[in-house]
Amino acid sequence: MSTALLRRGARAAAVTALALTGVIGGVTQASATRPHHAPEPVNVSVDASGIKAPDHALGGLTTFRVHTNDASGRQLQLLRPHDGVPLRTVFDDLAKAVSHTPAVSAQGVSALRGEADAAGGALVTPEVPETFTTRIEPGRLALLDFTAFLKDPAHPVFRVLWLDGGRHGDLRDFDGAVVTTRETPAGPRFDVRALHKAGEPILVHNAADELHEMQLQPVAPGTSDAEIQAYFDRVAAGNPGPAPFTGPALGIGAVSPGHSVLLRAHRLPPGRYALLCFIPDDKNGVPHAFLGMHKVLELS
Repeated sequence: MSTALLRRGARAAAVTALALTGVIGGVTQASATRPHHAPEPVNVSVDASGIKAPDHALGGLTTFRVHTNDASGRQLQLLRPHDGVPLRTVFDDLAKAVSHTPAVSAQGVSALRGEADAAGGALVTPEVPETFTTRIEPGRLALLDFTAFLKDPAHPVFRVLWLDGGRHGDLRDFDGAVVTTRETPAGPRFDVRALHKAGEPILVHNAADELHEMQLQPVAPGTSDAEIQAYFDRVAAGNPGPAPFTGPALGIGAVSPGHSVLLRAHRLPPGRYALLCFIPDDKNGVPHAFLGMHKVLELS
């Protein structure tokens, strides 16, 4: 079955099952990672009317505050093209990455990894806006409406934010909840440390050699990882049946290898959630979640 259809099928099933602000700096752990006179976050809104954001901001360690009025939720993806790489090239390869053909999808995601830094992003709903902090080199940063892109890759909806100068600081001293994406003998997996409370800051670090994301999607009480895998197996076979998901996805978009993002999902309700990565594998083009990259956890 096609990569794009696998990914879209899983999301669509979740939507069908539904009938479907604070600043990180206010949190103790995150405050230690920010300069004393850090500027306000970059405010970004994304919805069916497009993207609203400033034209310029400081580079380096930068904080974004993302919100939407789209009742179905919206995904914003940040892409920083390498110097000399046209945005059109980045979008063309991203279109291949969401292709209906796994081999093309693998080719596209591999090319994208070499020509742009994926700096995370945000999956938000009107009820749950998000704030995230990451290090980005000065230059062009594309703010992409990834929800719209999945529907029409030929006509990307985006806004360019120019990052000027840079702020010092990093996220290495963060001592709270950490989710690390790793390669294992069984395939890519989530390694979770001290993640227990809804709405607490989460440091997401990509320790793997390919792109990963960390979607956070609510699931029915008692849902297990085995049931999540069984569902994806049914989707791949063309007979998904009832989805275990009970709400739209939240979390962080694609992150390049070696990069970290500090996330806070504001007003995230307590409950049972699945961590998911739908980015296609750079070898076989199958979404990582279908290869076992999911982890169910309970947040109080």
